[in-house]
Amino acid sequence: AIELTNKRKEKVRLTFILAQIYRAQGDSRNAISYYNAVLKLNPDYKMAFYANIQSAMAFDGGNSSAIKEKLKEMARDDKNEEFRDQIYYALAELELKENNRQKGIEFLEMSYEQSISNSDQKAKTFNRLAELYYQDKNYVPAQAYYDSTVATIDKSDETYPEILETRNSLTRLVRDQN
Repeated sequence: AIELTNKRKEKVRLTFILAQIYRAQGDSRNAISYYNAVLKLNPDYKMAFYANIQSAMAFDGGNSSAIKEKLKEMARDDKNEEFRDQIYYALAELELKENNRQKGIEFLEMSYEQSISNSDQKAKTFNRLAELYYQDKNYVPAQAYYDSTVATIDKSDETYPEILETRNSLTRLVRDQN
């Protein structure tokens, strides 16, 4: 379909979808390649933004310094103010993939601090912080972040029941320890 369409906007959309499919299949190299192809097609601002973010999220090895610099540059740009939470989340994921846990947590904290109106991203950030603290058996902050996740996540989200149960269990555990 990409080869057959003559409309640039349609080609951009289809290329982005193909990149998403590759990412969903775990094929990071092709996903990143197609996200870069989207950028070469000179998409509208929002599509270019999401292609950059998704490309960073698909990254799974090698030298990430160029991607990090691009994301940091995007975060400094005033026109990305409403998207900074997503940019910092992507930076956090890059750091976490490279086992830079503390730096990843710092970027996650920046993500929720910069969140303006994107409650889905805020819930995603809170949940990621909760998971990290839970993995470290640091249950007090894990419980607090799970509590924040429950307060911000869409109740129809398929992960809501599991997150709620984990929050409730940690609440009992933390309460019993005090």
